Amino acid sequence: MESVGVVSTVVVAAIAAVLAVIGVRSIPDIKRYLKIRQM
Repeated sequence: MESVGVVSTVVVAAIAAVLAVIGVRSIPDIKRYLKIRQM
């Protein structure tokens, strides 16, 4: 059962890392989109 906890922890950590990378990448796109919306 311990291995299941370790695996699930690693999976959650990997997903969190991917989401963090996507979030950092998308910030400039969001700023550009807001600028276009204001015009």
